[in-house]
Amino acid sequence: MAALATIKSIHPMGVMDSFVSLMGFNQFHHFLNSIMERNMANNFTALGHAGGSSMMALGYLLTGNTKLYYFLKKFSTGYFLYDTIHSAKYLKHPLSTMYMYHHLSTIYYLHQNPEIYKTGQIMFLAELSNIPSYFVYYYLKSGKNTKKLKMLKRLQFYMYSFIRLPILSYYAYDVIKNADNRIPVLTTLPVYFMGLIWTYSLWKKL
Repeated sequence: MAALATIKSIHPMGVMDSFVSLMGFNQFHHFLNSIMERNMANNFTALGHAGGSSMMALGYLLTGNTKLYYFLKKFSTGYFLYDTIHSAKYLKHPLSTMYMYHHLSTIYYLHQNPEIYKTGQIMFLAELSNIPSYFVYYYLKSGKNTKKLKMLKRLQFYMYSFIRLPILSYYAYDVIKNADNRIPVLTTLPVYFMGLIWTYSLWKKL
């Protein structure tokens, strides 16, 4: 019922804005893919989303401007749709299903009330914690500067684990405790547990 209510509340113009964002990310990836291989192009497309969405989320948190949250919501919805399609098309291992669940549940969560569900805070922190990963991937695949790679791996682990474990755990607990409708946060709990598994994986790679 909650998901149905969310679908009914979506305005046709909002759907169009999400589609424009999706096409924008798709075109950005195609441009990058013309100058580098596909996986690296996807890596930098993801970096573009992480940087843009974290800045929009921070702007919303600092100003309370609901238009900024709207842009964040549509910008990220477009990216997650783009990457869901990309994962379905190119990733042929079990992790692709996890990625797609992550993206679709996050889209659902983004369309909840940001005051109740702390979506501005969560998007800012979650995407900020992802940024070092894209630089680690670049140095790992390009074989450049192993000393810098080791430093970036440590930054990736400490930044990701500090944000994902104590800080996002606090927000998850706060929303579960205070929200009347807990379905949105319960829907995204598997994403939280994915983050815990990834934190352990990063620790093992140090």
